[in-house]
Amino acid sequence: MSSPAPPDDCEGEGSGGRSLSYGEAEYWDARYVEEGGAPYDWYQRYDALRPFVLRFAPPASRLLMIGCGSALMSEDMVTDGYVEIVNIDISSVVIEMMRKKYFNIPQLQYLRMDVRDMSMFPDESFDCAIDKGTLDSLMCGVDAPLSAAQMVLEVDRLLKPGGVFILITYGDPSVRVPHLNQPGCKWKIVLYILRTYET
Repeated sequence: MSSPAPPDDCEGEGSGGRSLSYGEAEYWDARYVEEGGAPYDWYQRYDALRPFVLRFAPPASRLLMIGCGSALMSEDMVTDGYVEIVNIDISSVVIEMMRKKYFNIPQLQYLRMDVRDMSMFPDESFDCAIDKGTLDSLMCGVDAPLSAAQMVLEVDRLLKPGGVFILITYGDPSVRVPHLNQPGCKWKIVLYILRTYET
């Protein structure tokens, strides 16, 4: 399945016709029920990202996949030799679907979690965190700047010294980079512009 550009708006419809944003769990739960667990990779597939992922996070790395959704990326990374990927998503629906789908792949763990509060994990738990669209989703929600700051500070807390945060976004760098520059974060930011994935 191809990955579309982000929509012009950031909303869908929830129960009772209430408008929901991409930043809300209810939106994602409804979407995953409607899609029936079909795999879906936002923005880029692993084969396009592979050179960057391998460069910054070797297969022995302990990885955090933020907002995993129903993407095939973690599965593809295990096929490529990655040994421990902790996948999190705000949607309990997709987490249950992915747990059932990958119950026999010990390298993959799936947890329902809000990226703005990952207190279940101790400090310096991961070598690398990968986000493929989650920050963009939060930017569509209520209190977007606060949500973005909470996410970035949590990622910073969870990375080991020298750890890497790979952020795949459609957001313009002039808009996204300021969110990475939270007080206390000392990121060395390297920017790569990738072509849009097409099937």
